[in-house]
Amino acid sequence: MIRRPWPALEILSSVGGGPMERLAAALTARGHDARVRSAMPPERWRQLMSQGRKARLRARAETFLAWPLSAARAACRTEANVLVPTTNPFVLPWALLATRPLHGRLVVPLLYDMYPDAIEASGLGRGAGLGGLASRLAVAANRWMFRRADGVVFIGKRMAEDARDRYGEPAAWTVLETGADPAEFASAALGDPAPRSDLERWCEGKLVVSYVGNLGLMHDVDTLRDAVRALVADPAVPQRLAFVIAASGPGLDVLKQAWADLPPDRVRFEPPLDDLSWARLLARSAVTVATLREPAKRTCVPSKAFSGLAASAALAVVAPRDSDVAELARKAGGFAVEPGDADGFAQRLADWARDPGALDQARIEARAAADRFAMDALAGRWVDFLREVRARRSATRRPGRAKRALDLLAASAGLALTAPLLAGAALGVRLTMGAPVLFGQDRPGLRGQVFKLKKFRTMRHPRPGEEGPEHDAARLTRFGSLLRATSVDELPTLLNVLRGDMSLVGPRPLLVRYLPRYSPEQARRHDVQPGVTGWAQVTGRNATTWDARFEQDLWYVDHQTFLLDLKILVLTVLKVVRREGISQEGHATMPEFTGQEADNV
Repeated sequence: MIRRPWPALEILSSVGGGPMERLAAALTARGHDARVRSAMPPERWRQLMSQGRKARLRARAETFLAWPLSAARAACRTEANVLVPTTNPFVLPWALLATRPLHGRLVVPLLYDMYPDAIEASGLGRGAGLGGLASRLAVAANRWMFRRADGVVFIGKRMAEDARDRYGEPAAWTVLETGADPAEFASAALGDPAPRSDLERWCEGKLVVSYVGNLGLMHDVDTLRDAVRALVADPAVPQRLAFVIAASGPGLDVLKQAWADLPPDRVRFEPPLDDLSWARLLARSAVTVATLREPAKRTCVPSKAFSGLAASAALAVVAPRDSDVAELARKAGGFAVEPGDADGFAQRLADWARDPGALDQARIEARAAADRFAMDALAGRWVDFLREVRARRSATRRPGRAKRALDLLAASAGLALTAPLLAGAALGVRLTMGAPVLFGQDRPGLRGQVFKLKKFRTMRHPRPGEEGPEHDAARLTRFGSLLRATSVDELPTLLNVLRGDMSLVGPRPLLVRYLPRYSPEQARRHDVQPGVTGWAQVTGRNATTWDARFEQDLWYVDHQTFLLDLKILVLTVLKVVRREGISQEGHATMPEFTGQEADNV
């Protein structure tokens, strides 16, 4: 019985935790099989990123070089039918798409950052040197990725516009924000509200403005640097306005040097925080900050912005006006200033510090906006999009070249090698059952298109009153039973394989009258060509239930690869030799499919 709702997916990224874990949890809560597979836990990543330049390089080399190979191997073993590789690292979607002939899953890249766009935005990767060559190669790889991916997910609409202009139109795409889970910032998740750490005690009585996350080359550090210095130096700004930077990256060193002389009760630096400490800091923050430089405005959308909204923190942004994060701030009751406008940024923060009512209203609007990006709602949009992707593949799927070549080669060789056996079987049928020797019956093929299935006859002509399938056992002759037991009756279906009606491997073609009885899920067995043998046959043949047979057929539809086809062919030979699973007890083959099982699908 098919009980698990589709899709079952695996999200792959070099570092676990964060929005991916929240999405997987939300999908699991909806009854889907969802998990995150990563190269390292977030705790180790934060540790390496806080240990200096060499440690950061080591962490990036490990996740950039070794992880994509490990992820590709894992894809061949997972039970998930959809793989969602993130651009962390940016080569990961390429690796999963390149190995799709081996694992056979749907591949839907999730683009957190666009590369080489992000590298170019940092001032690298352009020109005629090695960086320029790498950039051109990445552009070519992205164009290939957009053509080959089953679907592409962007986290911002402007990112989507620029990427599609540069790399082409994907087969299917959508915009799904990273979002956040407001439940993470509820009292039940945060625990005792009393301060637990020196940082939390430092926050007591202050109007906290926090920056949490990476401070890399894409972020506008200069505007933040100058604005905070001006605010701290201005005696007209309430002294309780204080700043916490819990970050990593090259921008951190810039701020530490620039603010070395600022009062420690107004500015505080923290290493990257664990998840609970991060959530408790955001819950104590009145304002959260996100920044982007002009060249990076359409390459990413800082996920920290959504987390701040979920924590009821007003959103203050330094980013180009036409960026996704600037639009988010304006719609969520916050503000956005252009990069370089340190005075404007300082003025807006000072206004909030002087007018608690205005700041409280901004925080109320931030929390209301967070509900639009809650993980449960995003999980529903993910499921809708993945079903759309699957429906598109169902409508356009064709046999691969390798599969068709195998069909032609094996069917031709099979007919040639078994010619004497075919001749003997034909003579036997003619003598014991009369004409015609071959039995032709309408069967549904790819997407339900009807063709004539060819088999040796195994039953005598019906007598009056023997037209129904319940009389199959009485009509089955002794010679017909021998043909079925040895599967010789199936050999003429190799002619259907040569014609392209069928493949060697696929769900067995059933009766045309069953078509209206299928549930939409069961009907997906027609997304691929029917086969002479299939996964259901080698895991039970006719000695199984309809529910189990459909589940096995659909498993094959979602996991078909060339190597799986070879495995099924070998197992089929073993089944035939052992004469296993020829029929179900009490029936000559299988009982009539009534469609009642569809109610449970």
